[in-house]
Amino acid sequence: MKYLLILIMMVGTLSLNAQNRPTQTQQKTTTQATASKTFTLTNGKLGPIQVGKKFANIPATYSGLYDKYTRKKETMSDEDGEWTVDYYQFTKGGKNIFRIDLSEDKSIQSITLQEGSAAIVKTPEGFYVGYPARTLFTKKKMEWDNYYMGTVFATDGKYTYHVNSNDVTSEIPTAASQFKSNAKVSQIEYSDYQESDYY
Repeated sequence: MKYLLILIMMVGTLSLNAQNRPTQTQQKTTTQATASKTFTLTNGKLGPIQVGKKFANIPATYSGLYDKYTRKKETMSDEDGEWTVDYYQFTKGGKNIFRIDLSEDKSIQSITLQEGSAAIVKTPEGFYVGYPARTLFTKKKMEWDNYYMGTVFATDGKYTYHVNSNDVTSEIPTAASQFKSNAKVSQIEYSDYQESDYY
């Protein structure tokens, strides 16, 4: 009888462990859910970042979005003179995800999505860095112009879409066919800038 009771207890324990153990399907579903985490840049907000707010109490990491950020300053120049750009570069796995530029009072002035954000961040309309330029041109009726830092750009509200100038066959594109077939959106910026600030 004693051995029979022990055997019954062992079988019950194995059965309970089997019930609590996640199946391969459950494990696969959990992994996919983690891998497919995405963010939307909307109303100037991306994760803990909000355009117009002071840069303060920003977490060092943010799950799924970035694992590091670094403050940088660069001196820019054009025919009108020189100026300093103060910004933070956010990265994930060593890839540039986005940057934020600060105004003189250290508030967040803009968020610019970069090449590493392609599978992570989209606009409310579903556009992202790496989106086909010809499709964007067709879907969004915007006026395009040439930016002196090597891109052509178009602005819709507070979103500005950039495409590398090397991927365009004219100085200022006026038709979808003037983008090379493999041209992609290279940056998307959300800011309070006016279009004239690009000149």
